[in-house]
Amino acid sequence: GLKSDKSNIIGVIVHDICDSYFAEMVKGIEEFISGHEYIVNIYNTSRSVEKEVHAVKMLKANRADAIVLAGGALMDKEYEQQMYTLIEQLKAQGTILLGITPHPFEINNINLGNKKAAETITEYLLENGHREIAFVDGPEKLYTSFLRREGLKDKLKENGLELPDELIFAGDFSFEGGRKAALELIDKIDQFTAVFAANDATALGLIWELNNQGIKVPDDISVVGIDDLPEAKYSYPPLTTVSLPIHQLGTNIGKYLLENLKEKKNSDFSNVELKLIERESVKNIG
Repeated sequence: GLKSDKSNIIGVIVHDICDSYFAEMVKGIEEFISGHEYIVNIYNTSRSVEKEVHAVKMLKANRADAIVLAGGALMDKEYEQQMYTLIEQLKAQGTILLGITPHPFEINNINLGNKKAAETITEYLLENGHREIAFVDGPEKLYTSFLRREGLKDKLKENGLELPDELIFAGDFSFEGGRKAALELIDKIDQFTAVFAANDATALGLIWELNNQGIKVPDDISVVGIDDLPEAKYSYPPLTTVSLPIHQLGTNIGKYLLENLKEKKNSDFSNVELKLIERESVKNIG
């Protein structure tokens, strides 16, 4: 008989497998897919254009049945051009492609609501009387960082406020990056009452280092993040954030892939609900 050209490989491309965000998502995908005849291949790219392109090439060569771009798009011309060509070839090959957060390609892009999450947490800071807000950014070329920054800026603008450039601090979505940012922003601490960290990992590093430097959160300064990582509730103080139910997202990805691969249904993706998680890292100064 004819050899089936199914490989039973599902490729999941993540930016940082040590980051709880991706770890939780992958766990959700695998839990849903285990017990079915698929192999989940995970590629860790550290947000490198070369590594991401290479991972997609490898998956294409191995005729992967589906590829999940689990991290945000990299804002880079080279990346866009190379990926565009590969994606057209993959589509011709019948590979199912899923992008978590918008990618600049014609694939099924799931809008997680990064911008809306940022607007939600900014709104919460404003309701608590905060007007001067500093921002610790995410990785420079990452579309997710851009969306979260825009959400903050738009919500401030709506309220006649702005985010001055000197209150934007570099970060890289990691605990270590948050610690470094804390040391930078201490010099300007009289210019703001709250810090919005682009993700929870950063916020946790910030809180840790501020405590270390004798600056009390939230008495001296309020701190918020986005994601609701499992460890956010264990920081001191517990972190106020916006929950993107990441494990649930992983499960939904698994479900979507199985339905579309196995049952050849053209089923829709069920998105996740954002939720403000109020803990103890924000002081009401209104």
